[in-house]
Amino acid sequence: MASKLSKTEYIMFRECPNNTWVRRQRPDIHSQYEISEFEQALAQMGNEVEELARGMFPGGYLIEQRHAGAQELTQKLVAEQTPVLFQAVFATDTCLAATDVLVWNAGAGAYDLYEIKMSSSEADGEGRKDRKKEEQFEYDLAFQANVVEACGVKLNKKYLVRLNRQYVRQGDLDFSNLFILEDKTEAMAVAQENAVHQMKHAQEYLSQAVQPEGHCPCYYKGRSAHCTSFAFINPDVPAYSVHDLNRIGLSKKYLEELLHAGVLHVKDVPLNDDRLTEKKLNQVRVHLSQEPLIDVVGLAEELNKLEYPLYFLDYETYPTAIPPFSGYRPYQHIVFQYSLHVLEAPDAELKHYGDLILGGDPAEKIAEALVSHIGPKGTVISWSKAFENSRNKEMAALMPEHKDFFLNVVERTYDLMDIVEHQHYVHPGFMGRASIKKVLPVLVPSLSYKELPVKSGTDAIEGYRQLTRALIEGEEAEQKQKDMLEYCKLDTLAMYEIWKHFRGVASGV
Repeated sequence: MASKLSKTEYIMFRECPNNTWVRRQRPDIHSQYEISEFEQALAQMGNEVEELARGMFPGGYLIEQRHAGAQELTQKLVAEQTPVLFQAVFATDTCLAATDVLVWNAGAGAYDLYEIKMSSSEADGEGRKDRKKEEQFEYDLAFQANVVEACGVKLNKKYLVRLNRQYVRQGDLDFSNLFILEDKTEAMAVAQENAVHQMKHAQEYLSQAVQPEGHCPCYYKGRSAHCTSFAFINPDVPAYSVHDLNRIGLSKKYLEELLHAGVLHVKDVPLNDDRLTEKKLNQVRVHLSQEPLIDVVGLAEELNKLEYPLYFLDYETYPTAIPPFSGYRPYQHIVFQYSLHVLEAPDAELKHYGDLILGGDPAEKIAEALVSHIGPKGTVISWSKAFENSRNKEMAALMPEHKDFFLNVVERTYDLMDIVEHQHYVHPGFMGRASIKKVLPVLVPSLSYKELPVKSGTDAIEGYRQLTRALIEGEEAEQKQKDMLEYCKLDTLAMYEIWKHFRGVASGV
């Protein structure tokens, strides 16, 4: 008997049917791509947001989905017009849905449906929202509404409950301002109608015993947008392909034309194509020659902009959905760790400072440490400075007494990644990327993240979560702190070593 179509499968199906088929029919394959601890933590964060949002609906009855008879209990409670239901379970012959919140609307003689989302309600500077995300949320609601109504339950209004990005915590959480209700009833009309056909097609497609032929939709997207099972579904695509060309995801038509022409390997990309940007062209050239392309003059000019002392600075942060401290907004990054390597002069001894703050709001201690180590002159160096400078501006707003210091640091920050981004140094080993994880092993192979227990920023985020919630204790907690400090230290040491490599090339050493 075929499995019932779940909301998760339906949303995944709309993005990539092939990947969803692998998830259902070939779990042995899909399980090879296990989600990280951080991704698991995101799911847990979503559960926490949902539990908090339930506070907006007092007196609700929580239906435990894992218990047998959840569907029958739902039917009973709905028939009794129970005022508020959490996680009510509905099933048709082909579909299964659990609703976040149902609220009985006596005036309408129907239930209002509420879907709680971990995302914020923030739009861009012109008031526009991400239409793709909005559509996903609407079809998420549409799936639930269709299943509920197919079970004979009348629905009135359909709402999204989302975090208010403009909310700033002051003392205890204020639920009336932390969450925003968005009435999606009118927008849902078309979505529900379309979803009826999509749901039927999805269930038929996913119930096939034989793997669907052909490439998945991700075939026509850049590498970063590929689905989990991409390599299994598209075995003809090499590990380094045209999907890895610089910013190819923003040149969809060009990518499609390359693929339709049978061009998969980077080495086969025509060099005389006017659609090749300079970055893409240089990426192909160095791949063909397997020799770096170096603008020594431009490299020297960039490095001459730097003023001693040099401060190599890196932050580790925790972007929690629910602001845990006063002064923070939803998803505002909590800077909980820093690493700083200081070089006073070209031949001076390199000094290191760093700390990991676990108790309470770390901002003040981080600020005090940086003020004591970063002098009024000299260049602050980061990798992808937009991130660090955003944190500096946030800390300036959090702590007015340190505002001038952090804004001064922003003005003095140089982005070492610009040397790679601006094509002063192009190496075949970078494979069109500019992240420090791609650049370091090529230019400084003696340094590596691979052997570290904490290998990435997401690992550090998860470590902070585990430590601050006492999910690990004793020796395990002590070791985790050491591992996190070692990881962050490597980030700034990596910048120093890459800078030193660039300096040697620019000076002819």
